[in-house]
Amino acid sequence: MIKRILLATDGSKPALAAEKLASWLAYEAEASLEVLYVRDIRLIRMPELMDWGAISIPMPVYHEEIEKVLTARAEAVLERVRRETESAGVKVEPVIRTGVPYQVIDEEARTADLVVIGRAGEASGHEATGLGSTTERVVRTSPTPVVVAALEPNRPQRILLAYDGSDPATRAMHIAAELAADFNLPTTVLTVHDDALKAEELAAEAASYLEDHGVTVEVETAGGEPDERILEAQSPNDLLAMGAFGKGLIRNLLLGSTAEVVLRRAVGPVLVVR
Repeated sequence: MIKRILLATDGSKPALAAEKLASWLAYEAEASLEVLYVRDIRLIRMPELMDWGAISIPMPVYHEEIEKVLTARAEAVLERVRRETESAGVKVEPVIRTGVPYQVIDEEARTADLVVIGRAGEASGHEATGLGSTTERVVRTSPTPVVVAALEPNRPQRILLAYDGSDPATRAMHIAAELAADFNLPTTVLTVHDDALKAEELAAEAASYLEDHGVTVEVETAGGEPDERILEAQSPNDLLAMGAFGKGLIRNLLLGSTAEVVLRRAVGPVLVVR
């Protein structure tokens, strides 16, 4: 059961979609929403890491001024999110912390049931079509399942579960069952495998589990490249649930080729489970 959601935001355009999605999820699940803004310590310490030649800047003065700027922005963003979200009846807990963003997000995620984050942040530019570095690292390292919002805000109307029988996909199936029940969303199980019989077997396995949890289920199977079939199946109003890794090697270093490609090109939000 989803009772505590962590929203990581920096107020950038991609983060706005994450804010709207997290607010909707918290409202529908009757969950509390922690809204986290991380003051990037690397910005505060930047002059220490650069060679300024003959230019001399008193470090304590610079640190104090940049912290003031970052704090003012953080407070403005959090107040806006709090005002917009609490008006819908959602309990909001604003939090400002300083550190390396992905590390702080991972720490806060330990006491959350779900993390929601934008596709990219301020540093990546507002027109980012891939993944920002913070988002990519959070997906790789978060102890809690992560929802990466689409660039445009959309309210999910269906869960699309990409299921290949791997351990991460199984964990994604368990979370998908919770979300489908909490949000009353129908679910489609998609299994991509070049062996048609194996695809049907795996899809039926997931469908049986979901049906036992009261979820309305449809099944789709396909052959070919998993990332292409998954991207073809997702619409902007689908919450795609998938494992972070497939069954390949070096899974501790990479997201896994399928998950990485899908995250960078998905048209809707993606729930990634490690």
